[in-house]
Amino acid sequence: MQLDDYIKAGKIAAEVREIARERNWVGKTVYEICEEVENQIKKRGAKCAFPVNVSINEIAAHYTAEPNDPITITDSDLVKIDLGAQINGYIADTAVTVCQDTQFDGLIQASEEALSNAMSMIKVGVKASDIGRTIEKTIKQNGFKPIANL
Repeated sequence: MQLDDYIKAGKIAAEVREIARERNWVGKTVYEICEEVENQIKKRGAKCAFPVNVSINEIAAHYTAEPNDPITITDSDLVKIDLGAQINGYIADTAVTVCQDTQFDGLIQASEEALSNAMSMIKVGVKASDIGRTIEKTIKQNGFKPIANL
């Protein structure tokens, strides 16, 4: 059943996202992170909806490592991990931003607040543009500038 598959994919994606959030990735290559996250998805009975993306610092999104990619995470890197789980073709897509150093705590908190504000708005009839405005407003109120044209 479609809804059950969406729910299962969502639960798996959320569980793996939280594992990625808690793990200390310092010293790991981007490729190793991708492999670990993909294995966690598969271990739970899902397929990867797309290759895991690990973007560092000024790279906002959608970086996927090649097998010989030498990029290694340092303790001051801002790391975005974007993952998706798929059950019978039904996809859940989620992401998390982490950093071992506290220098980016404000940015991470602002992003999480914007997500929370957006999620609280979602219901039938709410326009995506209204949700986007709420995200932008939250980010700006926290002293940051949202990314345009991602």
